[in-house]
Amino acid sequence: MVRKIRWRWGVIAALAMTLLSIFPQLYLWRDRGSAWNGSHAFFYTDEPAYAAYINALIDGRPRRNDPYTGRDYSPSRPLAESLFSIQFIPAYFVALPARALGLSSSTLFILLAPITAFSTALTLFWLLAVFTDDDRAAAALVPFVLCLGVLITGNGVIRAFLGQQTTFVYLPFLRRYVPAVAFPFLLAFFPLISRALVTDVRRQRIFYALAAGIAFTICVYSYFYLWTTAIAWLALVSLLWLVARPQGWRAGLMICALITFVAVVVLVPYCVLLSHRAPTMDTVQALVRTRAPDPWRSLELIALTITAALAVELKRGRLRLRDPQTLLTAAFALLPFLLFNQQIVTGRSLQPMHYEQFVASYTTLIAAALTLLLLWRDPYAKRQRSMRLLLLLACLTYVWGAGETWIATRRFARANVVRDEARAVSLKLRELARASPIDRQGLTDIVFAPDFVRADTLPMSAPQAVLWAPHMFVFSGVTLAENKERFFQFLYYSGVNAAEFERHYEQQGFVKYAIFGWERANPKLTAVYKPITPEDLAVEARNYADYVTNFDATRATQPTLAYLLLEAEQPIDLANLDRWYTRDGGERIGRYLLYRLTPRQ
Repeated sequence: MVRKIRWRWGVIAALAMTLLSIFPQLYLWRDRGSAWNGSHAFFYTDEPAYAAYINALIDGRPRRNDPYTGRDYSPSRPLAESLFSIQFIPAYFVALPARALGLSSSTLFILLAPITAFSTALTLFWLLAVFTDDDRAAAALVPFVLCLGVLITGNGVIRAFLGQQTTFVYLPFLRRYVPAVAFPFLLAFFPLISRALVTDVRRQRIFYALAAGIAFTICVYSYFYLWTTAIAWLALVSLLWLVARPQGWRAGLMICALITFVAVVVLVPYCVLLSHRAPTMDTVQALVRTRAPDPWRSLELIALTITAALAVELKRGRLRLRDPQTLLTAAFALLPFLLFNQQIVTGRSLQPMHYEQFVASYTTLIAAALTLLLLWRDPYAKRQRSMRLLLLLACLTYVWGAGETWIATRRFARANVVRDEARAVSLKLRELARASPIDRQGLTDIVFAPDFVRADTLPMSAPQAVLWAPHMFVFSGVTLAENKERFFQFLYYSGVNAAEFERHYEQQGFVKYAIFGWERANPKLTAVYKPITPEDLAVEARNYADYVTNFDATRATQPTLAYLLLEAEQPIDLANLDRWYTRDGGERIGRYLLYRLTPRQ
């Protein structure tokens, strides 16, 4: 018989996490007051790309679209699959209600933060309550799991305390819309499998298995690192269950067979979509072939400690190997070793930092929370003392999460204000697009914004394409060669001459991403890092010098620019742009100037 869960404890924990999720937006509203232009507060550099894709879907563009180049799929001009078009479920989950209600992508992203925080916390409470049979303890451990994800990966405030360079992040599971929208479904997958394994009623067993299959399906078409984590955990549970509970192998086999069937049905069309992916996708995702082990991450050291504690208690007889709670906890404890070292078997590694930052940190904390409760099993007389300690732990971890949120919010407050100021220009461009509909095949409306951040965030609200932006080549509209050429054109129009190329490279962090690719620019993205050498940079400096020397009218119209957007006080040499285009008188929009461009004859 399934125990009745007291959901009020979970609701309390979920509301507490919801308060943290809305704090950055409240801070932005306070800073902007009545001048607020409708933008959402964010910290993650990838969120503009997700918001741009949502904006395109809200505008009625097809699943295969590229908001940065403005190119859309059509039978006459097919477009390859991108990471966004393959992982489409959360995008449509967000975009369809927005389109029906007439809401912008920014409004939806504002709403997503509290909605996903509440749903994630409540689902996590359910997971812990199912695994531990203790609702109050489950609620107390929700902030322990959700607020320490950054800490145990060695990022955030802890690095600042140690005097090391850090990028302050804020509750990584809330990154919109990936993994935020699908994360509760991954958490739901675990207790659904547990219920399917332990129930004696065949009908209920099938129901829970099919529900787990639905959760798995949503993860597959949402985020690679979610569904592969689910598969890895299920494999560990199946193995441990077979070893420790051989007498129940028939029921366990039925569950595994049913989930395997669902997985095959779901993954076949997924593989078909992958087979039509853009050639740039493997490079963008830093897919490398390697069998090198990866055993020294902080999560693995923590998981090793948890596994050792479980082994000791098993030997002492305080835990029983046949106990489902022990087996399920052990699967979580062993999971990081499998996730970070699967390449030993598969021979492929795909940005393991995504496991570390967005998934494995939380599953490792779940393992720690479950182990804590297993080791704190006390007679009833001592339970109140244990609950007081758990409540203290909940308060301390929540305070830590609040501190991380506060520091990240303060650190990015100015950037969020600037983005909101710039959104007024995006809204103006939307008005211009309505007055003169964009031809997606002709690609006539392209904006040149000589600021990296403005170029990257413009498609979050405006329907126009951009000349170049840091996230341009994560979509399928450009090849690597075209992306680099558009970047060189971006530098050329920005007044960067050949002699300044290397200095500009050192000063602007995103330059290395544009020229050498993300897997060369960021050592965390790949298990086989190949650093950029001075010789590599010298070669690209010569390539840029040749590009500037050979620039002509043909290149100036490939693509043809329609607008120039820049800050009124921005120091920039536009001589190269003015050589090929004429500008109108311009329009002042807040601190920005928007010019209409016309190619010179």
